[in-house]
Amino acid sequence: MNSRQQIYNAGLYCRLSVDDLNAGESGSIQTQRAMLTDYCRQNGFHIVDYYIDDGVSGTSFDRPGFQQMISDIEMGRINMVVTKDLSRFGRNYYEAGRYMDKFFVEKGVRFIATQDGVDTIRKGFDISVPMRNIINDFYARDVSQKTKAAKETRAKQGMFLGSKAPYGYIKDPQNRHHLIVDQEAADVVRKIFKMASEGAGYNKIARTLRAESVMNPSSYYKQKNPEYDKQEHFKIQCQWHVTSVQKILENPVYLGCLVHGKVETLGVEGKRVKKDPDDWITVDNTHEALVDMETWTLVRNHLSKKRRERKTGETQMFAGLLYCADCGSALSFSAVKRKTKSDGGQYKCWYYMRHGKEYCTAHYISLDQITEIVLTDIRRHAGLAAKFKEQYLYRLQQTAAEKEEQNLKRELREAQKMRKRVASLDGIIKNLIEKNALGKIPDERFYDLSAEYEREQKELKDSLTSLESRIQQAKEDAHNAERFVGLIAKYTDLQKLNSKILHELIQRINVHEKQVDAEGNVTKAVEIAYNFVGYIELEI
Repeated sequence: MNSRQQIYNAGLYCRLSVDDLNAGESGSIQTQRAMLTDYCRQNGFHIVDYYIDDGVSGTSFDRPGFQQMISDIEMGRINMVVTKDLSRFGRNYYEAGRYMDKFFVEKGVRFIATQDGVDTIRKGFDISVPMRNIINDFYARDVSQKTKAAKETRAKQGMFLGSKAPYGYIKDPQNRHHLIVDQEAADVVRKIFKMASEGAGYNKIARTLRAESVMNPSSYYKQKNPEYDKQEHFKIQCQWHVTSVQKILENPVYLGCLVHGKVETLGVEGKRVKKDPDDWITVDNTHEALVDMETWTLVRNHLSKKRRERKTGETQMFAGLLYCADCGSALSFSAVKRKTKSDGGQYKCWYYMRHGKEYCTAHYISLDQITEIVLTDIRRHAGLAAKFKEQYLYRLQQTAAEKEEQNLKRELREAQKMRKRVASLDGIIKNLIEKNALGKIPDERFYDLSAEYEREQKELKDSLTSLESRIQQAKEDAHNAERFVGLIAKYTDLQKLNSKILHELIQRINVHEKQVDAEGNVTKAVEIAYNFVGYIELEI
């Protein structure tokens, strides 16, 4: 049967992506459809269906219209595909070639790209077809890189780029890249942070919000933006989930900063992977904050520690703070009363309790003992901070400086060496490119060398970023000391401890095993690391 006797049932494929919107009317879906319809009528092809992907990228073939067309080919409904040009069909060189050279051939499908003069009835493709596919692929990659670069530039300028403002904010009507406070939702956000700073966990906060009939973020947004969801059966939901609370408490946007680039896409339409926090783009003071840094740090310390509720529904106030000084495991609490002496409960090394004395020792300390030790130490430092503020602050700063001085000097020297090597690698890579262009270095050798140098340069840049972060942290220690002094000075008349006070002031408590001297005296060392300043070893 020759080509004139063959009956062709055509599927007309039209596609337009967001990047193609500037193509004007000549590239619109309506125009593509009209052009292809006229073409089929003039050539006597029977039109079975139109397959449309409007506003869909050509870099991926996982498009609704395209996949429906493939399904109809599998079912035998169509044996011809007609499209305007190869770029409408797709901009992924490998996938486009696979469909044209393999799938269509195996299924006996005739493929026509009217504007590119492509028709498989002419015994396959000439060299221009794969070349056009390569050009389309590189065009998509170029657009992707330019779009990514543009977004990165806007992100570094502190612009908000999300489609929806975070709960607690709205987009500024005068500038959609700027956030302003939504007071009603902001009050809920502040309440969530306040509860968390006082020791409440995700579940307790969620239960409280549900009990108070507070609308969850999704329902609140839909109520304020009715055009977003026009479903008639929409109902206001007050069912807060722990993940909603968690997202709010972990979002740095409430500190008044914007963070971009947490994930990246590998390739044009590849897998999305999480990036290292050191590679995120963070811009401070872009909008009004809803929480201060002290509250944020306190909440982070709270939530980073595992705390299991007791049968009474309360959490033991030292939970997540006490650790074995030898093996590093947490101290486990028991409320079982002792026969020899009653107390409020005791702590023992979890690793010892789990594996026995062959692995660690008890590191026993009672709740009454640790409470008295910590209460006394807090009062002591609070008294010093209140009575001898300037001297106390100076000694804290001096102690921190002594700890960091040697490390800082070494890291500054290391950072300088890294910067010089990164700069020299730029010159080396540029020289390689020039020599390769002149034919002095074979392509294979060039690719090996350039890949090696670029890998070294990337590793150096990553290390340099981490190093500069540590250097900056060391420089901020003086400010941290000021924050600690202002924090602890409030507790000069402290009479009783609670979870909020402990987690506000303390980062970690190490309990050592008891020591017995020659005269039979028993001592037990306890080290208290305070927030912002760590372990304090000074006397005034």
